[in-house]
Amino acid sequence: MGAIVAGCLTSHAPNITARPVIDDPAQRRRFLDALEVMRRRLAEARPDVVVVFANDHLQNFFYDAMPAFCVGVADRYAAPSAGGAEFLRIPARQAAGARAWSEALLHAALEAGFDVAYSQELEFWDDVSLPLHFLVPDGVPIAPVLVNCVAPPLPVPRRCHALGAFVRSFAEGRPAGERVAVIGSGGISHWIGMPGHGRINPAFDRLVLDWIAEGRLDLLVELTAERIERDAGNGGQELRNWIAALGALPVKGEVLAYEAVREWLTGCGAVWLAP
Repeated sequence: MGAIVAGCLTSHAPNITARPVIDDPAQRRRFLDALEVMRRRLAEARPDVVVVFANDHLQNFFYDAMPAFCVGVADRYAAPSAGGAEFLRIPARQAAGARAWSEALLHAALEAGFDVAYSQELEFWDDVSLPLHFLVPDGVPIAPVLVNCVAPPLPVPRRCHALGAFVRSFAEGRPAGERVAVIGSGGISHWIGMPGHGRINPAFDRLVLDWIAEGRLDLLVELTAERIERDAGNGGQELRNWIAALGALPVKGEVLAYEAVREWLTGCGAVWLAP
């Protein structure tokens, strides 16, 4: 049987790379050091494929057609494209896609009652590109699973967790020796383009990180969109990606860093998940 061998939860604030100079350089150093620890551990786990739970930022879908869940089934992904690379100030990248793996996941999910969409062409900016840039070695194929975190109505956290749990069962049913890693990308608190723009709520962020460190997934899945919007802003809705990853690897997370970085407009967390 296959196995999920490692997981990472990380924020993907674009200013991490687009605006690297901040008033407190120690904040940046602590967060990047945590990402480097996860990168090294992920490489040591030797995954054959990395499932990335992330949310589209209206690059691929818009309000007129927004799937709750979408599996990418392409051979390659622009992550980032040339335009995204210029904005993010990181190299453009054509990430390898685990197409056959993703197609098998898609069919199995539909058979299991998950009404997931699929796409044969996806372009990524900070949502997927930053986790790849900091965590995933070149050449390791990815299976992107997009979760709607931006265009209400949003899938409820419990359903996101169930999808992650399904990914786990799917991975365990794969050929013996296949090694799968998961990444949950997004969060934590940030208010973007709405009243309170730029606000960060460290108290809520630390509460969420405490729940993850204690393995209290029961509390995470009961979060409502209204609670998240109130306490973590519209950007906090990206916690769905973390919850999906925790469904795939339901362990107590090791919190490696938390920094409320004003210039990045985000409460940035980095959490390692080990089976």
